[in-house]
Amino acid sequence: MTMPLTVAVPSAGEVLQGDLYGALPARRAAVLCHGESWDALGWREIAPLFVERGVPALAINLRGYDGSTGRTEEYVPGRPWSPITDVHAAALLLLERGAHEIALVGSSLGGHAVLGVALAEGVECVVSISAPVTPVPDEMSARVRGRKLYVGTSDDAQGATPNIIASFRALTGVKRLLLFGGKEHSRGMFTAPYAPDAVAAIVDFVAAGL
Repeated sequence: MTMPLTVAVPSAGEVLQGDLYGALPARRAAVLCHGESWDALGWREIAPLFVERGVPALAINLRGYDGSTGRTEEYVPGRPWSPITDVHAAALLLLERGAHEIALVGSSLGGHAVLGVALAEGVECVVSISAPVTPVPDEMSARVRGRKLYVGTSDDAQGATPNIIASFRALTGVKRLLLFGGKEHSRGMFTAPYAPDAVAAIVDFVAAGL
């Protein structure tokens, strides 16, 4: 298994701890962002699969998680939100180290964060797992850039399913929706019976065209 390199990611006065799998420079690299109840270690079985396809992956710990300084803030409309700042900082670090294209992969809380970054940043693709959990205005979803993949379950335990479907319908450009039968949310999808298919679809989407 690919062993990660621990890296420090400066983020607006805070320092995040991240696990970098694979080597840079590279044509495309991915930022992996965890959900509220887990941290970057939750990607340790999945991140090496990106590396096998030629995509280095940086799994970050948001503020206050597993060695990262600061505190992850609650989302307040109209205010800067720390997870978006943190994902942006991780993407910038990958670009500085030689990545030419950025893929963003986030789950639940992390899914909201990567979608938020993709509103303003020129990303190659974005993968949102079990997100959005709460409703997102159609006009905001329509602004998400890059190729889009939404992954969720048919009866999400956190109630995300209708919000995922509504946001997906409002997306423009290249987009794909995968809903697996079940109630699993976020990291729970990685251990469900359909997990190999879900993970393979995510990795294939991110590595497409390489």
